[in-house]
Amino acid sequence: MANTVPTRLRLTAEDKQAIKAFWEFLEPRLDEINTLLRDSLLELPEWAPLIRAIPPDELDRQNQNSKLKQRMAAIDGNWAPYLEDTRAQGMVYAKMGVSFVAWYDVISIYRELVRRRLLDFNKQDPERALLVGEGMARMLDIAMSHLGEAYLAAKEQIIKQQEEAIRELSLPVLQVRDRLLIVTMLGAIRDKRARGVVVDVTGVPIVDTAVANHLVQACDAARLMGTLVVITGISPDMAQTLVGLGARLPVADTLVDLQDGIDHIERELGYRDGVPSGEALQVSEQVSEHG
Repeated sequence: MANTVPTRLRLTAEDKQAIKAFWEFLEPRLDEINTLLRDSLLELPEWAPLIRAIPPDELDRQNQNSKLKQRMAAIDGNWAPYLEDTRAQGMVYAKMGVSFVAWYDVISIYRELVRRRLLDFNKQDPERALLVGEGMARMLDIAMSHLGEAYLAAKEQIIKQQEEAIRELSLPVLQVRDRLLIVTMLGAIRDKRARGVVVDVTGVPIVDTAVANHLVQACDAARLMGTLVVITGISPDMAQTLVGLGARLPVADTLVDLQDGIDHIERELGYRDGVPSGEALQVSEQVSEHG
């Protein structure tokens, strides 16, 4: 197989020798190490839910695929598949909310599992054991550097998606009645002296903690300004995501669609022929005073 080492991955002859020695030591022990690693990760809050969600057959398939690509890198010098797989995993887990620091727990456990097995080997061949240790250190350094790059790339994507989502939550004001807006812009609430606001999130492309906080802050601020707030367009997937994130939810009535939201506010504010009644104004004032 062709030797395809990426140009920026600089490996000396000594590095290659050490990595090969490490893989020759690791390969016959890797299935056992992977099993013990999985058991250990099940005890870590950040990893346990993710590990449990992967069916055993799928996890075994992933491990075997990873083993093949590691062997291609360490023995054949074909690093591209292994590095691409490492970056892909980093992107996936970053988008799932796993912190980069959590990977150090994985590496720490993995390193200790290998070290224990090296102790007996060291009694038989100390020089070879030292070379294996050097190869492990080099291989882990390479893996962590590419995971780090993947996390940076994923965070950049997430930030762009957050910005797009916030833009979706900041659409221009639509006035459908006197003092009734479909809006998320607080300045317009003040300028129009709005008593009711429908915040429609239909079509928001992504919801995460940052977007949820933006929505909560906008709703809280509107309520403090004496405005009755209704949120519409929250899909089942969006609701599940918000609950899964443990995000603080806005203090507002939620309805399925925009028309339901408008009808609800009209009822609450007592709109008659497009004009809010005196009773409706009292309701709005109570929301402001006791919200």
